[in-house]
Amino acid sequence: MKLKIFEQNGHLENLTPFEIMATDITILNGVIKGEPIYKKGRKVSSGYFLDKEQTNMAIQKIFEDEIDSKGFLVGLNVYLKWFDIYENPVLTKEIYVPFSISESAETSSKRRKRAVNYLQEAGIRLGVKKHIDKLFDYYSNYQESVVSKNLINSYIENNSKELQVAITKEKTPGIKKILSHKLPNKTTVKDSFLYQIT
Repeated sequence: MKLKIFEQNGHLENLTPFEIMATDITILNGVIKGEPIYKKGRKVSSGYFLDKEQTNMAIQKIFEDEIDSKGFLVGLNVYLKWFDIYENPVLTKEIYVPFSISESAETSSKRRKRAVNYLQEAGIRLGVKKHIDKLFDYYSNYQESVVSKNLINSYIENNSKELQVAITKEKTPGIKKILSHKLPNKTTVKDSFLYQIT
């Protein structure tokens, strides 16, 4: 077994697979922690690379939710995969992280916040910041039967479906025009927004 990590950490070669997998990844020589990959605010994977360009992955972490029979997030399964010089994952370690009810709620809220942050950052990068800002301002001060509601905050804090409903049924001409704007990937702002929050 020739792990990629042996190249700069020769002392690991004499260890058993169990001992290697018990090693703290963050203290290994030459390891660069890569940018995590997110999907709808949920971290799905992260990598540890042997180059600054983050093309030569030595170890990968994959994160999978543990959902109970009632649909509640109760924990996280983390899989660590150690790659050999032929790009094969030859060692795999599974770690289960259980969540208390408060940890589950906090994790879910953070994910929703991250999804909202992604929409804001994507708006900047795609050159439609002023339109996204207008949407956020509009849905943060949403008027319904002379009552002002912060639908963005309600979504983040309580997973309220009101934001989704409001976007889906939007009738205000200026807002509808922004929502129907086509992005470079050919989807609309509305589709992108709904994808992140549903």
